[in-house]
Amino acid sequence: MSRAAGAVAAALVGVWVVAHLLYIGPVQEAAEATVVWILAFLVACLVIAAMVLLAVGLALGESRPVWLRVVRLARSAAGVVGSALVLVGLLHYRDTEPNGEIHWLVLGLVVLAGALVVHWWVVRTIRRQAA
Repeated sequence: MSRAAGAVAAALVGVWVVAHLLYIGPVQEAAEATVVWILAFLVACLVIAAMVLLAVGLALGESRPVWLRVVRLARSAAGVVGSALVLVGLLHYRDTEPNGEIHWLVLGLVVLAGALVVHWWVVRTIRRQAA
């Protein structure tokens, strides 16, 4: 899991560096829009993949314990993606004064809440199997 978290962190740092490099010069608005769309597309792909794996894992987790690992991975990915969305939402909220668009922040909090529910299910399932 540490490799996956490291890869996600490296990707976020890479996006941040590219965004700041493109921030210099006349292509500022186009660069910002491109980075936001790329980030949104990647986040959507990760969330959809995690939800598919999570649905299969939840369906098979109680009868096949190996699927609990997949559910844990999906939960961890949801935690990382949710945290990244919260960070992007806070940065975007700061830059969109006076109205302050907050939809990225809310989406990140929803993803984190989903990860919390999945964590509760995993703990409950593990306790049932141990008993």
